[in-house]
Amino acid sequence: MNKTLYGGSALSVALDARDFVRRHGNSLSEVLHVVAGECGLELYCEADRLLDGLSPDPARVGKVVRQMRDRLAEVDSPEDRYAASLRWHGARLSDLAAALPS
Repeated sequence: MNKTLYGGSALSVALDARDFVRRHGNSLSEVLHVVAGECGLELYCEADRLLDGLSPDPARVGKVVRQMRDRLAEVDSPEDRYAASLRWHGARLSDLAAALPS
């Protein structure tokens, strides 16, 4: 059996992050773009690139997930249209960030 550098659990969480980005990428990229402009969209694209391979690097994925989470957390008062999406994506990114290595 092959062992990964970070152990199975960190890789598993990185793969969970990939599934999250693939399933919810449209709404995640939209809310990041609305609240953080081009910087938010660039973070999303970076995450998408990092998660494209079969075995994404959990530390690099953790860094970009935390950056996306932080961008969403910086928003004071979002438009009502994006408030629920902001909270939902922020909570999911927080869960993933907590389980990924720094």
